[in-house]
Amino acid sequence: MKTLRPYQQEVLDTLRAKLKETDYPLLVNASVGAGKSLIIAELLRVIERAGWRALCLTMNSTLIRQNTDTYIAQGGRAGIYCAALGMKNTDEPIIFASPMSVRGSIKRSGKLSKIPFNLIVVDECHNINFNDRSTSYMRIFNHYSYLSQLLGHKLRFVGLTGTPYRGKGYTIVGDDLFFKEEVCAITAEWLIENSYLTQPIWGVCDKSLQYDFNKLKVNSLGKFNANELESAIHKTPRLTGQIMAEVTEIVKNRVGAFIFASSVKHCQECAEWLPPDQTAVITGDTPDKLREHYIAQAKAGLIKYLVNVNVLCTGVDVPTFDTVVFVRPTESLVLYMQCLGRGLRLANGKTDCLILDYAGNLDRHGDIDNPVINKALRPKIDNDPDYCIECFNCNTLNTLMARRCIGSKDDKRCDHWFEWKDCHHCGTKNDIVSRYCRSCQGELIDPNRNLKDKASSQPRFVFDVSETEYLLSISNGHPLFIIKYSVIGDSGYISKRKIHESFSLGSEKSRNFFYHTIVKKHFIGYKPNQRINYDLEDMEYLKEVIQSNLLLSPTRIECINKDDKRLKVVKKHFAHLGNSGSDIQ
Repeated sequence: MKTLRPYQQEVLDTLRAKLKETDYPLLVNASVGAGKSLIIAELLRVIERAGWRALCLTMNSTLIRQNTDTYIAQGGRAGIYCAALGMKNTDEPIIFASPMSVRGSIKRSGKLSKIPFNLIVVDECHNINFNDRSTSYMRIFNHYSYLSQLLGHKLRFVGLTGTPYRGKGYTIVGDDLFFKEEVCAITAEWLIENSYLTQPIWGVCDKSLQYDFNKLKVNSLGKFNANELESAIHKTPRLTGQIMAEVTEIVKNRVGAFIFASSVKHCQECAEWLPPDQTAVITGDTPDKLREHYIAQAKAGLIKYLVNVNVLCTGVDVPTFDTVVFVRPTESLVLYMQCLGRGLRLANGKTDCLILDYAGNLDRHGDIDNPVINKALRPKIDNDPDYCIECFNCNTLNTLMARRCIGSKDDKRCDHWFEWKDCHHCGTKNDIVSRYCRSCQGELIDPNRNLKDKASSQPRFVFDVSETEYLLSISNGHPLFIIKYSVIGDSGYISKRKIHESFSLGSEKSRNFFYHTIVKKHFIGYKPNQRINYDLEDMEYLKEVIQSNLLLSPTRIECINKDDKRLKVVKKHFAHLGNSGSDIQ
């Protein structure tokens, strides 16, 4: 029998008081490693001692068994109702169950559906889609709420999760949401600071060893398309082997690594490049007994690499493992934090958990107010040349790809955005890839989506550039940088003409765009690994650049027709870039 930690006891005391005072659903925000199983067990023991009954739900059969074992070890009487585990016990005062199995009983009017529970607890409650009444969770809640009303007794709901949000950080707590109040917040940051979790450190991965998942889009369910994932991985067929070679070298002096792959096939490909006698692959098709065998071997130090896809995100405890490797993109912050959390548990001799991200997940989730991610976004090395854009709000240096400042101000994440889209419902600034507003959860509309789709489907005209002219003007009191290309025509277009580009430098966003599209390609002084001060607001400086012939010209450009029949440059080819070209849309 385990003794509650001080903060766990405080959570339990707060929960007991709130359950007496209120009748609305309550949320316990408790990160991985906080001991949710023990908190659940002690709460349910209160219910059992009072002579009442409770139902504890979670979607993961491993967690169902784990929570049941913890409860019994604490001295409680419990049964399991889960088809996947081959058990349907309804006689014990506390029942641990899967939502699908409970919903099946409700459909059949089975014995479980007629039990008047006093409390329903949901572990990993971020899985509840409270907007859809047809989901298993909502059908269960509605059924037992109606039953309690008929019998005239009170029913309470408590949810626990370490990720109290859905998708890209949309909260699950609020007046208009299912959970009305968060009774505590035991965050990963707090647990790390108070030595209840291991300190995460982010490794510096070779940038040439990163999958390009930038063009992947999520579907209506918020998931990546499996075929598109496979296609993105196999565009560079040798990359997986190169990444695994680097991982093997890094992990050589560490205890063990969780490797999160993109698909079953990708798992097998990763495993081919790892030491066979130290590697196990776990997928959804792996039998439970074999999965338990692999986990036991990992705990015993016989397995060093656990390669998986969508399996080891929750309910798996191998505390000694000190490395987490991402070779898959994560659609949501929930999944990212769950995967990361596998390596944060304490173990003797363990001083940190190394995170290796070969899928660009930090950039994908970098706009979110999460202290662990905010810290991870900081430079890994002193004077990192990639951090060259200064935030005027907090003076923190950001990378060229930053859409929101990574700095802090007044003990909170800096709210300065370099690139964003406004919510047309409430006006809140949101990340450009967000589907729902981070404030009001309203669906966001991309105002450029139709334009982008139209541009990508339009025919392109290719021109050889014979001469390039650079000019400066003033627009609304700010520099206007103009480029005129004299071109020799495409066979399908007029044979000779001039094509114009113009760039207003009156805002930070426009200057960042100019830096990406012009400075990095046209400026002779640009060096990728050296920070240089480009004063893009200074007319005299820009004149000097033009007059000193410090600008390079493309040898070829690709254009599309704009609505007004003018041509728009969408791609440039430079001799100094090996004519590889660069899309600038």
